[in-house]
Amino acid sequence: MYDFESFQSCDTDDQKLENESVNQAIVENPVTFHCGRCNTVWADCRGICGEATSVNSLICLEVTQDVTINSEREWSLDGLFSACVYNTLQCAGCLCLMGVILYSTPQHLSALRNLFLLKKDEMYCYIFSTGQMVKASTLNFSVAPLGERVSEGWGQFELKTVNSGNKLKIQITG
Repeated sequence: MYDFESFQSCDTDDQKLENESVNQAIVENPVTFHCGRCNTVWADCRGICGEATSVNSLICLEVTQDVTINSEREWSLDGLFSACVYNTLQCAGCLCLMGVILYSTPQHLSALRNLFLLKKDEMYCYIFSTGQMVKASTLNFSVAPLGERVSEGWGQFELKTVNSGNKLKIQITG
């Protein structure tokens, strides 16, 4: 059985962010995600769809070919992945365990099924616009819920109802 909390810490230098501009750079510029031990590229910003803070992991739709999915399914009775069935993910460069794919989960983890969960403590991010390599655990990859983003978008428009005879028209101005 695999203990998700037993990752060894990265031996590379721990770089701290000096300001919030790096978080903004992730939104506006390309970023790649690298192994904290051997620097192998695991993913890029196109495949990232958020962060699972409860398990300290990035949520990815896709990863590079340098991420190996171990063929044997495992299960856990305790810890972060209690009552889960999953495959572990391994770096092809240095063979460190760097995440999981959950297949069967309790309801509170159901949104993470069949997605790549990459352990933030095990990776660095290269931000192209700044030329910086920073520890992923120092960055926030949270995504606002869809409802909030839609409400925010609609807040930019003014809706008007226009009564034209028997017809009701809605005008959107913005």
